[in-house]
Amino acid sequence: MGDELPRRRERLRRIAAINQVLAAFRLKVEDFQGASYLLLGATGKQALASGLDQLWQAAENMLGRPLDPLDSHLLDHLESAV
Repeated sequence: MGDELPRRRERLRRIAAINQVLAAFRLKVEDFQGASYLLLGATGKQALASGLDQLWQAAENMLGRPLDPLDSHLLDHLESAV
């Protein structure tokens, strides 16, 4: 019970970092019951993912294309956020 708060804080920090990346694609992630991720699309689509690998796959499915972490649009977005 004593280490639950730091674990929760780390999860929220991770979600904030994920949201910085996914904002370039008009996607957002929220915590779902402390165990899963809820992916939200700009058009109202939603998907649940239990891990980062499933989250990335769900984002690609929602967008209908692969997400390239070295995409110039994404890198420009991340650089402007700093």
